Amino acid sequence: MIVLSIVIPLLISFTPALTTLTLIARGDVRLWLIALLGGGGWILALLLRQPLLIMLTGIGPSYIYVASFLAGLFEECLRLVLLRINFVSRSLLKGSLSLGLGWGLSEALNIYTIPALITATLMGYSWLDLLPGAVERNSATLLHVSLSLLLSKNARDLRLLFAAIFLHTLLNVIGVTSLLMLKDVWLVEGLIALTSLLIFTSIAFSILRLKDLKSTKA
Repeated sequence: MIVLSIVIPLLISFTPALTTLTLIARGDVRLWLIALLGGGGWILALLLRQPLLIMLTGIGPSYIYVASFLAGLFEECLRLVLLRINFVSRSLLKGSLSLGLGWGLSEALNIYTIPALITATLMGYSWLDLLPGAVERNSATLLHVSLSLLLSKNARDLRLLFAAIFLHTLLNVIGVTSLLMLKDVWLVEGLIALTSLLIFTSIAFSILRLKDLKSTKA
């Protein structure tokens, strides 16, 4: 029973992103390396902002909102740096998708898998208890893919960086605020998923529109 409590939510949290990455990268080692680079990017962004988060621990209720902003700031700045690397930018669409998927998978591995293992084994949580977190990991990964695509449109345009920081912070703030106000985890996850999907749709549409304009001019 404990095994099922762990395996089912982990499959839900990892399978969509891992399957998508496999379909995109296939046998291209470079794309797998880009995904690993994205995973390392998430870890590095966390480590870089950690001292600041520790310093701000005592500021009170606003701490969670400051942490939400810092996550967006550090992660998107570092994402932009990685997208400027020739190794990544040579394969613009697939490279940015791989980077975003690796970013999301790393986050899921580090902030969901370990707590899920602990709560399932030590506290007796069932897979249904862990399901909301698994669903949220998919929403978060979709956001990372979306923002990687956004920044890849022009990795030297600071306006896109500001937009990415804003959108990242916005989703974090929506998650925190809705959890405090609604007190219903499934309403919260639904709102996060909807917001993440809207962000992805808007960015994907803008990229397709840009390609159509370029092809028309050509």
